[in-house]
Amino acid sequence: MRLYSIAILLLASIFILSAHGKSVHNHNHAVENSPIKNNTAPKAQLYVCPMHPHIQDEIPSSCPICGMDLVIQRTKKSLDVEISGHIQQALAIRSEHAVPRTLWRFIETFAQVQYAEDAIYHSHIRANGWIEQLYVRSLGQRVKAGDILFSYYAPDLLVAQDDYLQALSVSKQQGERGVNLLTRAENRLRLLGMHQHDIETLKQQKKSQYLIHAYAHQDGVVTMLNVRDGMYIQPNDSLIEITNLDNVWLIADVPEYQQSWLKVNMSAEVDIPSHQLTALETKVDYIYPALDTKSRSAKVRLKLENKEGLLKPNMLLSVRLYGGPVRNVLSISRDAVLLSASGSRVIVKNNERFSVRHISTGISAQGYVEVLSGLHESEEVVTSGQFLLDAEASLNQLPTSTNDHKH
Repeated sequence: MRLYSIAILLLASIFILSAHGKSVHNHNHAVENSPIKNNTAPKAQLYVCPMHPHIQDEIPSSCPICGMDLVIQRTKKSLDVEISGHIQQALAIRSEHAVPRTLWRFIETFAQVQYAEDAIYHSHIRANGWIEQLYVRSLGQRVKAGDILFSYYAPDLLVAQDDYLQALSVSKQQGERGVNLLTRAENRLRLLGMHQHDIETLKQQKKSQYLIHAYAHQDGVVTMLNVRDGMYIQPNDSLIEITNLDNVWLIADVPEYQQSWLKVNMSAEVDIPSHQLTALETKVDYIYPALDTKSRSAKVRLKLENKEGLLKPNMLLSVRLYGGPVRNVLSISRDAVLLSASGSRVIVKNNERFSVRHISTGISAQGYVEVLSGLHESEEVVTSGQFLLDAEASLNQLPTSTNDHKH
């Protein structure tokens, strides 16, 4: 009887081992036939909240924020799969090596011609009065420094002239005290807006002038005209704006990812429609500190001489900015870089095995991206078909839920 029992146990063991061997054989056969083999080893598991991933625990519990049960999530793992050569061909996977290159920092963009803000002059008066004669009649009219813009009558200036003439008459009799009085009277005229030429005329003729002239302080064109004959004018009124167009500003837009190249005094070329065969050379004069909220681009200012008047405000011109070469930098194709909120990453190829690698990038030029860290020279990165492999990595990192949850 005892021998019979032992025989039955032996037969049962043989049956179990046979069944187990068949199962393992079938599993290995399925894995071998799979075109993509995931060789990622399982790692420690955490319990995380599906709604608030930063809430984690080593034991099953509930989220203190939303009350949901924590679900099992594997710790982050890198993608490690094998793809045979013919499957790589079918998936159109292409790759290239990371090698040192010389990247030329070159930006081609457009710039708008604008008035030079430091060449704009506003004409104001310093005593209330009335326009008697207007010599500037229209916008765009050209004026020269010293031209009369308008003549006006100002009661305060008339009183100040009378005081000056009185001080002038007694200055010779009262010696030093009279000279000081005359100086103060002359300064008063000047501060009220009377031109030095008119003060000299007053001193010679010894007769008050009812009409005071307002002169142009620089050459230019009239870009604002807010005055007409007979108007009552006050010191806070902006009457005439004169802009010198001998020099103009060009405001160029530079994409946000290229702003690290920008430097003051970097060389630039500007194409002008009337000079199709030659480009004007200039330099970056100023880099604006803020980005444009709509275009997400940086603003760059260039200066150009405009003695011939070829550049008109609001013209749109083609501009090229040259930042110089960056030599012997490790770089890869821009197509190989996958961007996300967590940074840049690439798919590294090692024979038939692929893995995700996070990298730090620098400048981008001529279709290549500088690699600051994360890759070594001669490593091979995927440039086509990498999205499929990256999606496989994302799927491997999804949390595993074992229960139904209600929010």
